Amino acid sequence: MLVVLGAAGATGALAQTPAPASPVPALDERVVVTGTAAPVSAGAVGRTLAIVTADDLQRLPVASVTDALRLLPGVWVRQRGPFGSQTDISIRGASFGQTLVLIDGVRVNDPQTGHHNGDLPVALEDIARIELLAGAGSSLHGADAVGGVINIITRREASAPTARLAAGQYDLVQGAVAWRPATMGVFQGASASVDRSSGFAPARDFVHQQVRADFRFGRTTLAVSHLDKDFGAAGYYGPAPSQEWTTQTLVAARHQRPLTGAWSVTGDAWYRTHGDEFLYDPRVLGARANEHRTHVVGGGLRVGGRLSSSLRLTTGVEATGDWLRSWSLGDREEARVSGFGELEARVGRLLLYPSARVDAYTTFGSAFSPSLAVALPVRPRVKWRASVGKAFRVPTFTERFYTDPNHRANEALRPEQGWTADTGLDTYLGGTWVATVTGFVRRERDVIDWVRPDATVRWRTENIRDVRSHGFEAFARGQAGPLALGAQYTFTRVETDRLAGLSKYVDDYAPHGVGGDVSLALPWRLSTAARLEHRRPYGREAWTTVDLRVSRPIRRVTAFVEMANVGDAQYQEIRGVAMPGRWARAGITVK
Repeated sequence: MLVVLGAAGATGALAQTPAPASPVPALDERVVVTGTAAPVSAGAVGRTLAIVTADDLQRLPVASVTDALRLLPGVWVRQRGPFGSQTDISIRGASFGQTLVLIDGVRVNDPQTGHHNGDLPVALEDIARIELLAGAGSSLHGADAVGGVINIITRREASAPTARLAAGQYDLVQGAVAWRPATMGVFQGASASVDRSSGFAPARDFVHQQVRADFRFGRTTLAVSHLDKDFGAAGYYGPAPSQEWTTQTLVAARHQRPLTGAWSVTGDAWYRTHGDEFLYDPRVLGARANEHRTHVVGGGLRVGGRLSSSLRLTTGVEATGDWLRSWSLGDREEARVSGFGELEARVGRLLLYPSARVDAYTTFGSAFSPSLAVALPVRPRVKWRASVGKAFRVPTFTERFYTDPNHRANEALRPEQGWTADTGLDTYLGGTWVATVTGFVRRERDVIDWVRPDATVRWRTENIRDVRSHGFEAFARGQAGPLALGAQYTFTRVETDRLAGLSKYVDDYAPHGVGGDVSLALPWRLSTAARLEHRRPYGREAWTTVDLRVSRPIRRVTAFVEMANVGDAQYQEIRGVAMPGRWARAGITVK
C-alpha cells in the first residue's frame, strides 16, 4: 500500500525534476466533497481523509484504475485477475461489501454482489482525484459505507488531446485517448481505453474496453460511460477454466442552481445497469452460463446554505429502485427513500459536523444513521480530529437467493449494523511534508458471511452476532528537491463471536499492511519511481511486491518502461487465486 496526497513519483512531462507533490490543503482551500455534505477544505474535515491526484497517477507506476486505488492508505485492493478483471476493495479490515464506491458522488455498488463494485467505467485519463473517507459514512451516503467511502472525481477542466499506448509481456496491449476541448459547448469531453492480454496462465486472458462522454446543457451536466470486460476466470470459484463477461453502463445528470442569499440547490438523477455472465466450465457441452442483469434508477435533491456566519445547513432527499433479472437468482426488485441533513458549526476554533440520515426500504424496514465529527487546530500546523458514526449494509441478492450444490443462501438475512469511532492528528510540517496518525474501533452486529461447520456441509449465509475490529494507521509523505518519499502502515485486528467452523470473508483480512514509494529525478531528464506493498493476511504467508518505472520526456511525448512485481513474488490476494509474477511493459504518452 502506498502513500497518497501527492506521494512520490517522477514523470514530469517536460521538466528535469519531478512535478511538485500535491500541496497540503490549506485550511481555507475548498477541495473535498466526500467527507461532508458540502464542499470544505481538507484542513477543516473532522474525518480521516486521503486524496490521490492525477499528478500522482502520472508519476507512479500505475497501469490501471485498480492500481490507482492501491495508493489510498488503509485500503486493501484484492484482485482475482490483473488490470482489474475482478476486484474486491476493503477498508480497515471491513469486507469488500462494506466499501461504498462513488463516481462523482453517484454510487456504483452493485445490488447483486459486492464482487462487481470494482467494475469502474472510467479511464485513468478521466480521473482528477480520488477521495477516501475512512470510517462510517452512512449518515451522508447511505448503505454499504461501513469501512469507508471511495469517491472517484472526474476531470472538468479543458485539456489537450492525450493518447497513451503500451505493450508488454503476455501479449499485453493498452491504448487510451482522452480530450476535453478548450471551447466547451454542449460537448465537454470524451475518453476511450482498452486493455488486452493473452494471460499469464491458461484461461487467464482478458479484454477490457471503456468509453465515456460528458455534456453540458446550461447548468445541467450529463455523463455517459460504459465498461465491457471479457476475461478468463480459471480458479476464481473452483478448479475449472471458467470464463466471465461483465458490462457496466452509468448515466448521471446533475443540475445546480443558486437560490436566494447564500443558498443553492442540486438535483441528481442516475441510471446504472450491470450485466454478468459466468460459465463455470466451457468444456462441458451444453453447459449454461449464469446470467444476471441489474438495473438501478435513482434521483435526489439537496439544498444547502448558511444560517449564519458560523452555521451551515445541508439537507436532502433521495429515492432509488433496484431490479434484478436472473435465471438462477430469480427476478427481484426493491426500493428505498432517504432523507438526510448535516450541520457545520464553528465554535471558536472548533468545527462540529453533526449529521443524520434515515433510509426506508420496501424489504428491510428503516435504518437510522447518525454521526458526529469534530476538527480542532491545536497548533498552527497540527489538527486534531475525531468522529463517531453508525453505518449499515443491506444483504445483496446473491447473499439472499443464490443456491448451487455447494451453497445455500438465506432469504431471512438481516442488514448489518455497526458503530465506528476514530481519532487522530494531522501534522503539516511545511512545504509538501505531512504526517498523520489515526486510531479506530468498530463494533458490528449481524455481519453477513458464508459459513459452514465443516467441508462436508454446504456454505450458507448467516448473520454473525458480534464482530469487533480495532487498529491504527499512519502515513507520511513529502518532497525535497528532486526526491519525493512516502510511507504508510496499517494495523488491523478483527475478532468474532460465532460458532466454530469455516468462514469465507470475516476472517479474510490483513492484520499488517506496509507501503512506500520513492521518486527521483536523474540526469539526462530521466525520472524514476518505485512503490512497494507488503501484506500479511490473517492465517496466510506474507508477501511483498515492488513496481518500478523509468520515464523520459521528449517534447510532447513521454516514453516509459515499467515492471510490476520486480521480485517475481508468488502470492494470492484472494485465497486460492494466483496472481502474476514479474510483468514488464513499455509505452508512450502523447499530449
